[in-house]
Amino acid sequence: MARWHMRAALAIVSCTVTLNTGTLGYLAPGQSSSMSTTPRARRGVRALKAATLPKVAEGDAKAESSPLRSVDVYATLPTMDLRLSDVTAGRPANSEAHTIDLARGPPIADPFALCRDELTPFSDNVKALVETENPVLSQAATMFFEQRHGKRFRPTIVALMAKALPVVHARDDAETCKAKQDRLGQITEMIHVASLIHDDVLDDADTRRGGDAIHKMYSNKVAVLSGDYLLARASVLLARLQHKQVVEVMAKALDSLVSGEIMQIKSNGAADKKAAADGDESRDAPAAAPEAKPSFFERALAALKLGKDGKQKKSEIAARDAKEMELYLRKSYYKTASLICDASKSCALLAGHDFDSATARAAEEYGYHLGLAFQIVDDVLDFVVDSDDLGKPAGADLSLGLATAPILYAAQDLPELRPLIDRRFKGDGDVTRAYETVRASRGLELSRKLAHFHAQRAVDAICRVAPDSEARDALISVCYIVLSRNK
Repeated sequence: MARWHMRAALAIVSCTVTLNTGTLGYLAPGQSSSMSTTPRARRGVRALKAATLPKVAEGDAKAESSPLRSVDVYATLPTMDLRLSDVTAGRPANSEAHTIDLARGPPIADPFALCRDELTPFSDNVKALVETENPVLSQAATMFFEQRHGKRFRPTIVALMAKALPVVHARDDAETCKAKQDRLGQITEMIHVASLIHDDVLDDADTRRGGDAIHKMYSNKVAVLSGDYLLARASVLLARLQHKQVVEVMAKALDSLVSGEIMQIKSNGAADKKAAADGDESRDAPAAAPEAKPSFFERALAALKLGKDGKQKKSEIAARDAKEMELYLRKSYYKTASLICDASKSCALLAGHDFDSATARAAEEYGYHLGLAFQIVDDVLDFVVDSDDLGKPAGADLSLGLATAPILYAAQDLPELRPLIDRRFKGDGDVTRAYETVRASRGLELSRKLAHFHAQRAVDAICRVAPDSEARDALISVCYIVLSRNK
């Protein structure tokens, strides 16, 4: 069923638009949009250098040949060792840039207040857009918009971006342009809620936003159909914007959401199969013969090779750690950052900015880095906030077998975590042991530094193109909120 409703989500979009094969990269001023997608130089774990991720994960050759795999992830790590350096070092020169200082606080205490009045009728508007003849389906589809709508983070970003970016050469008058940008915010939230409903089915989650998950309140079938229906309605509303490039960009966001979920399912499924196979082999294998004691000559030869083998082993460990972090960032981009990133760029396109303009690219970059910072902090909170405040079970990622940034950073200093990661925390007591080990390690601190790095890059991006205004200050302040949030 999981594969079926993922295909259904993509089919909804594919009947509306044919995706191009462009890339998601941020071009330097004056650089051609046909830039090479060759990955940058790899980095070691101890001296983290910026790197563009490969297009697909190793072993995913089939996905690479698919025309839908058009997104080239621009996930980067800081250009310095997080253990030693200031995360703001190495930033591009920009006289208009704002440096994040959590001790000083954000420029605006409550950036959401700037567009709160505009979003007040949001729930009623969305409810009217998703009315169906089936009352159960309508109730399930609108649950998150009426009772558990949260802060409406994504619609707020779209609304603030619309205020911050000037309207230039728009095909519509100012009023129509604003109406389309408001509708884009609604579409973005509908896609996000649909992804939450589907994720909860796939993860068999019990709660969401402090209440029962939709599939627990009704059934898996109702939850899947509710999510599909929201995606279908979002696609229809997207087409009514009558902006081909916006449709293409937002269709990529849908593709990315599904790709991220597939990555997660494949990694967990492979781990489960390996664990089962290892268990079968251990039951059937004959008892091992006692090992012969090595001779003096063998021990001497091993000592001579120790230095060389040690260097090779360190190199292999560094390559493994780098690959794991890259895959983590890729999945984080797909599942979280892609929708914020593409909605931000679409907002700029509706304001009349060209697809490859500096403004559209900066809006895209802001959403990309903000989305990654949001996800990294979310993964940190999984270790430091209890279930009631978090709105979902604490340690849920570990229970799903997911190695997030705190785990990966902790494992670089604590090798005892490695076997737990390799078996996806499936052993008895693995989840509790990993949870306590990470909390006592530097994994949480380094993860927060990584989130700070991306939040600062988001601020740098919006400061490059948005004129000084209250809306720009609000977008900067959102980055503060992402870094300091506790739920």
